[in-house]
Amino acid sequence: MKSLSALYDWLGADHPVSGGSHRTEPPNYHLRNLPGEEIHLYVKNIDNTKLIRVVDKKDWATSISVTGAALVGSLVVSAMVGPSCYGMLASRRMEYLREERTRIQSQLLELKVQEARRLNPQNVEEWAGTQFVTPTADQVLYAPPSKEAFASLGATAKEDR
Repeated sequence: MKSLSALYDWLGADHPVSGGSHRTEPPNYHLRNLPGEEIHLYVKNIDNTKLIRVVDKKDWATSISVTGAALVGSLVVSAMVGPSCYGMLASRRMEYLREERTRIQSQLLELKVQEARRLNPQNVEEWAGTQFVTPTADQVLYAPPSKEAFASLGATAKEDR
């Protein structure tokens, strides 16, 4: 089976359906010619290495002016859009700082509540248990006050030294 037509013949084209006749010649599966199929194109290699390019000054000036206009246009658009973008970024930053302030304030309140619980005299005695007892009067030592701690009438701390 070298071609599709041979496969088609093998699958059943050579077996006639009941009441039909058997073909003696193979069917023609060739397509008709397409329009313009007889046209042949010849591609010639063109060598432009020996040509000298002529500089067109109008073309250069036009490209510079178009580039300048595009640059100026982009700067104008940037100048118009810049403040609104900056405002959006600043408002976003303000919202972030407000959220952070509320978070820190709530954390501060929570820490104050924990400190109050720990410094409550009832809790201190409960945590101390039997390890810590109130000292007796004999066990307490009082440090003598320093010279700067006394108040004197009409004298300053520098004169006492």
